[in-house]
Amino acid sequence: MRRHWMSAFARQRWMSIGLALVGMLLSAFVLVSGRLVEERLQERWRAESLSELAGLRARLEGQINGATNLTAGLIADVAVSGTIAPARFQLLARELMRTHSLLRNITLAPNNVIEMVYPLEGNQAALGLDLLNHPVQGAATRRMLETRQPVLAGPVDLVQGGRALIHRVPIYLADQGVAPRSGPYWGLMSTPIDFDRLLASAGLVEPEGRLLLALRGVDGSGWKGAVFWGDPALFDRPDRIELDVRVLDGGWGMVAIPRYPPPGLDAVRGWTRAIALACFAVALVLAWYLDRTGRRLEQSEAQVRQLALHDSLTGLANRVLLEGRYRQAAEVARREGHRLALLYLDLDDFKPVNDQYGHETGDHVLRAVAQRLGGDLRQSDTVARVGGDEFVVLLGRVSSPDDALGVAEKIVERLQQPFVIDGIEFVIGASIGIALQPDHADELSALMRCADQAMYTVKGVAGGKVAIADAAGCDSVKEMASA
Repeated sequence: MRRHWMSAFARQRWMSIGLALVGMLLSAFVLVSGRLVEERLQERWRAESLSELAGLRARLEGQINGATNLTAGLIADVAVSGTIAPARFQLLARELMRTHSLLRNITLAPNNVIEMVYPLEGNQAALGLDLLNHPVQGAATRRMLETRQPVLAGPVDLVQGGRALIHRVPIYLADQGVAPRSGPYWGLMSTPIDFDRLLASAGLVEPEGRLLLALRGVDGSGWKGAVFWGDPALFDRPDRIELDVRVLDGGWGMVAIPRYPPPGLDAVRGWTRAIALACFAVALVLAWYLDRTGRRLEQSEAQVRQLALHDSLTGLANRVLLEGRYRQAAEVARREGHRLALLYLDLDDFKPVNDQYGHETGDHVLRAVAQRLGGDLRQSDTVARVGGDEFVVLLGRVSSPDDALGVAEKIVERLQQPFVIDGIEFVIGASIGIALQPDHADELSALMRCADQAMYTVKGVAGGKVAIADAAGCDSVKEMASA
């Protein structure tokens, strides 16, 4: 029965551990699955952001190309004629400015010195400006002359306010039969492109847009150039999206970061964590329940063992446990060559207690007797209740009959001390008979009969006495036990 209960308890314990592990694995599976869904959402969001960024780049490049190509007709006019009258310049420039709102002004600089500007109002200070030797604009002018190609410088801060990209185009006279841009150098045309309006027209300036944007590469220097628009920290973000922007003979670096997380990402994260937590919580509750059930089974087993092997009133060993303890003690005694002793004890004057005060009081007295009997005994000794007011003390190791006699006399002396139950004093004596193995018998039942006979020899004479069984008187008991 013990093995059955232990196996049931072990199964419950292993099931609870298994459920906890299953809950952990299921929670981990849910979290991993949720992470995969999150990654898919982020990948799709990134692809959509890249597509939107590509559209912004296309519009930006288109606006720049439109602004830089606008003045091609004016440049051709100068290149063919070799000169242009101020009135004609004003007429052509006014028409060009009407068709493109991004240009701040148009200037012509023969021999790199500005002589004509439209509109003149607000730009008079530019007249006479030597662009080749200018401390700020000279570098771009020299680069234009070295490459013999148009350049786009900036963005630069303008004296009249705002920022602009400076588009400079070298003008070479077009002689008949000469390849383009191979004739004599006439000068240059410069057109500032309003930078803020350029960004707005390309759709980059949208406070509620879903992309955070930044640009770098002053003067078309690309990714190695300085950041000239947006938050520089965006270029250090590991999740940034990068694209190249082509501007004439150079380029810019454009980066973007989605302003908002992908739609549904927060919901996926919330539900994933909630489901994982719920799975783990359910598994823990079930594991706790099974563990609790197992503990109850263990407690039930202990209670069953207690009831099966112990007296229900006093908690002392019963006859079943006494027999088991005797077998163990007898085996040790035979192996080590010493005696064991059995004390058979019967209470004196106990019946009047039940008759006068009732069985409940008598039970209290019996429990008090059991407590006194258990005091001062060794671990190898056993106290058992074998009848209503009869007890057995099994001494697992004695050297001589006098050892057993001394223990019995101490028990009698201890029991003669008054018992106080519910304020009432009771004096209970005891008579004890002693039998030894192998002196008197070799079996428990025979030892108990011998000790019982010895107890009654003194009980009939006077209470509170101790007697050792007579070897001759136990011979008949041995014969009866072996019959």
